[in-house]
Amino acid sequence: MDNIITYAESCLDTFEQKPFCDVDSLVLSCLAYLDIPAQLAAGRTWRGLRLAELYRAEHFDRLFSVTFAPQKTRELLTALAASPRFRDIRVMGYTATLDAVREKQFSAMTFRLAPKLSYIAFRGTDSTLVGWKEDFNMAFRTPVPAQEAARVYLTAAALHCPGQILLGGHSKGGNLAVYAAAFCGKRLQKRIGTVYSHDGPGFLPEVLESDGLSSIVDRIQKTLPQSSVVGMLLEHQERYKIIKSKGVSLLQHDPFTWEVKDGAFLPLEHLTVDARHLDRTLTAWLQQMDHGQRERMVDALFGILSSTDVRTFDQLRTDWHKTIPAVAREAAKLDQETRELLFRALKELAALSLKTLPASLKKE
Repeated sequence: MDNIITYAESCLDTFEQKPFCDVDSLVLSCLAYLDIPAQLAAGRTWRGLRLAELYRAEHFDRLFSVTFAPQKTRELLTALAASPRFRDIRVMGYTATLDAVREKQFSAMTFRLAPKLSYIAFRGTDSTLVGWKEDFNMAFRTPVPAQEAARVYLTAAALHCPGQILLGGHSKGGNLAVYAAAFCGKRLQKRIGTVYSHDGPGFLPEVLESDGLSSIVDRIQKTLPQSSVVGMLLEHQERYKIIKSKGVSLLQHDPFTWEVKDGAFLPLEHLTVDARHLDRTLTAWLQQMDHGQRERMVDALFGILSSTDVRTFDQLRTDWHKTIPAVAREAAKLDQETRELLFRALKELAALSLKTLPASLKKE
């Protein structure tokens, strides 16, 4: 079955011949994970450079250093650099920030699709603990630094992007796109076309109930794989479209597993039973805790991880024989109140999982 790589290889029509669609949005959202080096400085300015100019072998190590699927992203860039649909897009305004003190991980870039049409892509979470900590902070705080940075970036980019503006991102990037569009101000909102959130998490109630989100909710296109976990986190107001994925469970978050047929995502009618069960479980679990309890739990969890030499989840996975014992030692140092909070939260999660399990699965 085709995916976004084969789509990029086979869809040769220009945007005048075939209008921009949600598959194009996911393609560009994946490019937002590229780390544009200083040697390609034009991509960091609003003058920009042709997308095809990114395809430089001498910069591959840097370009794909923070992507979650380096080889697949390289194959995608190869196809895009050769494609008449994508190769002449101008890549502009690249920026990236990682701030451990402010618990902020943010990156964005802008794509000039046509003289009066631009697409702004926000990067999703990378593998750093800082990035994941900021994601977890969304469970009790709004805005987190990346959300506010997305709003500021959109406002600045709009000065260099005449005409209509499209926004989007994968994972946290989708959340940032929706937040920026909701809180950028009414005048700028009038220039926004579609906002794409590809398996992006939801929001706290104060965002969902805001006038800003209400004014753009009809322009949001949310896509989820059939076993979505990340995209179902927190609360939602947007409608969503379910996409068939060849991945398994949480691995469906990988956009390269999403299936494409005849130039469009292959749709499904329903989320899987497992996905609906997990959504009910996590929602009920979070509702049992106030914002203060959520914050203490998240701080305790990441405090344990950051007390070790682990800085990325890649390290946690590849050096597990060293990192797991180190994490266990740090957990043992927690004060009794914090340790009880973590254990109680995990115990309640397990109990809720059994309680919300569909009757058909309990019989198996």
